[in-house]
Formats: sequence, C-alpha cells, structure tokens
Amino acid sequence: MEPVWVYFLVGAAACFCGTIPFGPINLAVVKATVDHDRGRGAELALAASIVEIGEAIIAICFGLVISSFLQMNPWLRLGIALGFFALAGILLARKPRTELSQAPPSQGSYFRRGLLIAALNPQAVPFWILALAVISQYFAFNYQGFLLAAFLAGVFLGKLAALSGFIALASYLKSRLQSAAKLVNQALALVLVLIGLSQLSEFLL
Repeated sequence: MEPVWVYFLVGAAACFCGTIPFGPINLAVVKATVDHDRGRGAELALAASIVEIGEAIIAICFGLVISSFLQMNPWLRLGIALGFFALAGILLARKPRTELSQAPPSQGSYFRRGLLIAALNPQAVPFWILALAVISQYFAFNYQGFLLAAFLAGVFLGKLAALSGFIALASYLKSRLQSAAKLVNQALALVLVLIGLSQLSEFLL
C-alpha cells in the first residue's frame, strides 16, 4: 500500500496540472482580481477549491455511472451548452469598469459566485475520471478513510495553489494595463462559448 504522503502529492499534482489550462474558473479568478482586488479573487479560488473536492469524490464514486448517464441523456448536454452561451452573452454585454478601484461588492458574494461557476463546470468530473484512470496505471490507490482524506487534501491545496498563481498574475496585469478588465471579459466569454460549443457538438453528434 502506498504511504499517505504519496496520496497527498499525487492529488495535489493532478489538480494543479489540471487547473493550469485556461477555463472558466481561472479566468473568473483573474477577472475578479482585475475588477476589484486580490481578496475577491481569493474568495473565488477558495470556493472553486472546495467544489473541486466534491467533483473528485463524484469521479471516484460515480465516474462510470455519470459517463453513461450523459450518453443516455443528450438533452442535458444541450442545457449545459445553452447555459454557457447565456453566461458568455452576459459578459460581452456588460460594460467594463472605467475605474478598477471601485468598491468591491458585499462580503461573501464572490465566494458564492465561485461555488456556482465551479459547480457548473462540465469538464471537471470528466477530467477527474481521466486523471484517476491515469493514476491507476502507476499507483494501486485505495480511496478509503484517512488515505482518501489525504488525497482530497492534496486536491484542495493543488487547486488553491494554481489559482493563487493566477491571482498573482492578475495583480501584475492590473498594475500595468488599465484595459485589462475588458480583455479578461472577452477572454472569459470566449472560453464559455468554446465550452458551450463542445457540449452542443456532443448533443448533435
């Protein structure tokens, strides 16, 4: 049986690498940091890291069931696609802030927004299904008890570490580019459209 620290490191490494490619969550973290401050970005990052734990658990417990459910219910993919198109439209229609230093919204609102964005990300569970399949090729993991807790702790900290890097990047961007809010809005909308198109193609095919 593998030692506990291996479970932790593998979970952290897998989640960190899976978070690096641009997606709706890390771009939302960048947007919150550019529009407001590092605190709002940190709220989103914390919320997304918590949701990631649940998504990893779902993949561990119900990976095969979920895959077969999506294949048997293509209308669900259509609903997800339309939801992401709607979010992209809202972002493109919203005017960027003229002052990046405007007062942030009420405490906790960005945490709830992070929970929503992370929960609606359709790529997370399939990513973990694939990641767990790859991990099983190298490690004979037993996802139970304290070993499962160590793995999930690694998932949480890996996600948080990767998103913290995006917060640092956004802070650097904010101090040097006043039009950053508009650029991040457009980038996030593009990612949402691409995700929506991928779900729509799955529905049509």
